[in-house]
Amino acid sequence: MTRAHESLRSLCDALCRVQRPIRIIRSLAWDRSVHERFLLKRGTELPQPSYPPLGFDPAKTLRELKDLRKRIRGENGAEGLLRGVCDQTMAAVRLLASRGTKDFYRHSVELFGHPRDEFAESSNEDLENLEIARYWASRPRARKERATLDAEQCAARIRAIVRPILGESCEVKLSSGLAAFAAAGPRSIAVRADARLWHVLTARNGAAQPILSVLSSGLRGYTESQEGGGIVSEYLTGNVTNDRFIELAERTLAIDRAARGADYLDVWRDLASRWGEEKACHLAERVFRGGVLTGGAPFTKDAVYQRGYCRVYNFLRAALDRSDEDLVLAFFAGKMSVDDAPTIRALMHEGIVARPKFVPEWWRRRDPLLAQMTHSVT
Repeated sequence: MTRAHESLRSLCDALCRVQRPIRIIRSLAWDRSVHERFLLKRGTELPQPSYPPLGFDPAKTLRELKDLRKRIRGENGAEGLLRGVCDQTMAAVRLLASRGTKDFYRHSVELFGHPRDEFAESSNEDLENLEIARYWASRPRARKERATLDAEQCAARIRAIVRPILGESCEVKLSSGLAAFAAAGPRSIAVRADARLWHVLTARNGAAQPILSVLSSGLRGYTESQEGGGIVSEYLTGNVTNDRFIELAERTLAIDRAARGADYLDVWRDLASRWGEEKACHLAERVFRGGVLTGGAPFTKDAVYQRGYCRVYNFLRAALDRSDEDLVLAFFAGKMSVDDAPTIRALMHEGIVARPKFVPEWWRRRDPLLAQMTHSVT
């Protein structure tokens, strides 16, 4: 490792140390008793969540991040990425420091975007995220979708899938306190009912990086492409139905309603009419966690799925059309936006980023993948 590489690794390690206690989802989670009390009152009063201590001093952490950013003086691609990570981490600190206030929404939009954001599609026409959500929500429900495995059986199935790819380094465990069906980290998958491998795979590849170790926690703007990559993986492996797309759309539409002033009760009642009261509690929590329950300041993370799905799918299709497999492998090397994949590919060729150790099963089956991409444009 050269002196320049050692300097980069030192900066990454310092950044990772500052990031370690900053846990967005954990810091915004509601205790399950919040829903139980809410349902006991038949949904007539706003829920009353309380949030755990942050585990870090926001003012001190912001100072540390600003000092770190000043140390990153190079104009090369790697240091540009590190400056972006500093900026994103500072936004995350400000988000968590503003839990329960109107400012929370502003910081959430900075990190995750807005339900009505537009983005460029491969046809060079701008698409509105909300329009895609409305289309997904309008699709017919799955005819026969039902749970066929309990959580324990699901965990056992996931272990069988994970071991050939990740070995014994990834733990699969049960959890009763998730707002999602599953939560994936670099070394574990917590299962509520069902889960996917994508997030663990990119985190493990990032953790294996000898120099740019921040690829494990994520580059600036990574959430959109990582969540989109998860849905693309479900689609490419045949593990998705319309009910999944509909639920993702409902989350985005609910965020938009809350941003326009709907309170928790309005959103919950609307969701309960289609999903039932208990499921609606979990969906509404995802919209309002950390924000203002009386409306106007939701948590916008779940609005990334439509943009993420479209952009990742189009990224894969364009890369395969050009036979640019290294660009896709660069995207697998850690948690990043598709926008940063070209920079990561260049760093991979320079030896600063290691090629991914783990790749998705659908990438190994290249011929069916190419056929799916061909079908999508004909």
